This record gives sequence, C-alpha cells and structure tokens, in this order.
Amino acid sequence: MLSHVAPETHRRWERWRERRDAEFAQPYGWLSLSALHWLDVDPAAYDGLPGLWWADDAGIHHDPTPDATPGRRPDAILVGGEPVKGASLVWDRTTAAPEVTLGDQRLELMERGGFFAVRVRDPHAPALAAYTGVPFFDYDPAWRLTGHYRAYPQAQEQAIGSAAARVEMSTRVVGEVDLDIDGTTQTLKVTGGDGTWLVSFRDATSGRESAGACRWIWLSSAPADDLVIDFNFAANPPCAFSDYGTCPLPPAGNTLTSAVRAGERNPRQKG
Repeated sequence: MLSHVAPETHRRWERWRERRDAEFAQPYGWLSLSALHWLDVDPAAYDGLPGLWWADDAGIHHDPTPDATPGRRPDAILVGGEPVKGASLVWDRTTAAPEVTLGDQRLELMERGGFFAVRVRDPHAPALAAYTGVPFFDYDPAWRLTGHYRAYPQAQEQAIGSAAARVEMSTRVVGEVDLDIDGTTQTLKVTGGDGTWLVSFRDATSGRESAGACRWIWLSSAPADDLVIDFNFAANPPCAFSDYGTCPLPPAGNTLTSAVRAGERNPRQKG
C-alpha cells in the first residue's frame, strides 16, 4: 500500500507519530490528569485537596486553615510559589491563572462554559506510568482524500457540546468540504480561522476501534477549493485518554457513515 503514497508524505506521518508519542509521555501532559473538581459557590472540601475551595463571579477562592489531614501542613498549597495564609481569592478570573502546586502535583485552575474547576496533574498518575505510546492504524493512502471546499460567505458561530456533560461550548464554522467516501458524497464542516483550521468528526469506528468523542485533523493551511483531508493524521483529543478532559465535540452533522480505519486508534480499547 505504501508504494502509492509519496515518500515525503509518509515520512511526515512518521514524524507526526513520533511527536504524538512524545507529547503524551510528558510528566505533566494529558496522561498526568488524575482529578477534576467542579467548584460550587459554597466552600467545600475535595478529595485529595487540602482546605476548602469555592468559586464565584470573581474567580476561585481557597482557605487552607480548616485542613485537619494528619501529617499535612495547612500551607501545603503554593500559589506562585508562596503559601496561602488564609481565605483568599487565589485566581482573579480577569487575569491569567497562576501556577498552583501541591507537592509535585500541579493544580490547574480553569473555567469552562461558566463553570470553575480545579484539575490535578500528577507526574505519578497510573495512566502515565502505564503509557507505551498512542495506538494507530497503519498508513493507508486510500484515506488521503481531496474534496471540494465551499467557504461560507461569513463564518457561523455554532453551539457544540463537550466531553464534560455540564459544559456547553461554541465553535466558528468557516465552510464545508464534500468528500467521496465509499462511492457517496459525505460532507464535513471546517472550523477555525485566524491561522488555524480543524476538521473534527466521528465515524462508524467511534467508541470502538477509535475514540468515542471524536478525532481531529488539523489543516496545515487555509482551506482552498480543492482541499486535501488526510485521515491518517486523525488525532485523538485529550479526553480519549482521560475522564478529566473537557474537549469540544464536533459540530452537528460531522459524523461519517463509513468506518475510517486510519489515524489514531482508541487508547482505551483492550487487545
């Protein structure tokens, strides 16, 4: 099969595979996610976190003093390298989130869809320790397709869901590409703009051979009339590896009826 694909294209795919493997091996990458705590307006304790946490329109608050965990100091949380001395607004939502640590864990303060959360990145997470690389289908040149792209007169903001059930998101749809797949024309919306363009999709393998939420193909340049979509570069979103991701889902209609056995496979599938 590889005799039908340009050697440079296959070398580019191999380099992409190497980068993807290295990306998920990082000590504080997506495989290090070990918890995601959605905060309420009332101060509350959360498993694995010292003190009390809550959120309001101002941002995220932390009070270390009520922590009575044996052997743990009340100033275990460091914000910007400094301990929190009392009930404080540790993240003013109008500014960039600060660096927050608990030992060698990193606590990611975040807002998604109007909800605030603390997400834990642990370099000793079991998923990271067990990681051996991203599973993938062999390169198949039959899945490097050229389709007809139609740009919208104006980009359309469309509501989409996310891997986190409570979080709604939106995306900017800039056009559509028609692809001839298994003898039928199937259409996918293209999202992005401002220098980045993305095709996210589901297909007949989703949730079994490939990730259930979706897969993503990043375009290397602005979409043109004749648009190459190489499904061999279909990448898993972070939520394919972790229950603590908040990945956006594809726009409505971006589900192919065919089984796309190209690109990355489902990392949670056994065997």
